[in-house]
Amino acid sequence: MAANNTEPTNGANGIPAVEPKLARLPRTSTPQEVLTVLLRDGGLILEQIADHEDIDKAIEEIQPHLLGQARHDGVTMPKESKQISGLAGKSRTFATKLLAHPLYQEVSNLLLAKTSTTYYGKQKQTSVSMPQVTNTMAFWIGPGAKAQGLHRDDQCHHTRHPAKYETDLGLMFAATKSHRANGATRVVPGSNKWDDYRKPRPYEAASAELEKGDALMWLGSTYHGAGQNTTSDEYRLLFAGFMTPGWCRQDENQYLAYSFEDIKDYPEDVQKLLGYYVSRPYGGFVEQMEPLEFLKCNGDWTKWKPGDLL
Repeated sequence: MAANNTEPTNGANGIPAVEPKLARLPRTSTPQEVLTVLLRDGGLILEQIADHEDIDKAIEEIQPHLLGQARHDGVTMPKESKQISGLAGKSRTFATKLLAHPLYQEVSNLLLAKTSTTYYGKQKQTSVSMPQVTNTMAFWIGPGAKAQGLHRDDQCHHTRHPAKYETDLGLMFAATKSHRANGATRVVPGSNKWDDYRKPRPYEAASAELEKGDALMWLGSTYHGAGQNTTSDEYRLLFAGFMTPGWCRQDENQYLAYSFEDIKDYPEDVQKLLGYYVSRPYGGFVEQMEPLEFLKCNGDWTKWKPGDLL
């Protein structure tokens, strides 16, 4: 049996004597420092990466959606939970301050951007595909919620493991204190290196306990899941963004989850993150145009001279 499939044997009944822990890094960490730990452990906690004012504003912006959202009905989340999809279109603050956080985007670029070279006849051409948002959600879990099943986020892309390359990178901000009792997310350190045959065990997971403003970052190949809320009166709220390579299909259809009218006054770099750009070469063009250019000319492609999107 391969080394990465070996079941833990220390402690009683094979259960580790010491609960696994996630590394905690300061907000001043460099992108390369974060990436090094991510690739080693599969996940980490960034302390006080978000300003509390931004968290409070985002909470205010989603209140109508949170109050009107029905509780979850299915097997992927407990019935005591609510999920607000299309968060980037419902909270400008989340999209521009949290999702677009420079450290998150720089780590995403290091991990998910892809450069390829090909020939057009005798001409050598190098193209770079930048990452894009794959989905954005708010996760609200109430008292009595059972633990979510441990899972990998890269299932949408049918990734085989151990992954040759990552197809998802998540970042989840604590809008409220998130601790073991109210359902802190559980993460299995090192599971990003497992193959598809090793089953995650609950005792292999670390509780990602977060103070308001902290964030959990993890790879799509890492097993994780929301914990059990054993309290009688505490609600756990997290804001999550997920990035994927520009050449991958997005989990959440960003163009139907909200209209361009909802984000037309967002900064252009945020609009591009949400998918309104060409993943070079040629991924996602409209009338041989960049999507944003197409929208700027109100779809009148006759005003545009077609050219290369390499």
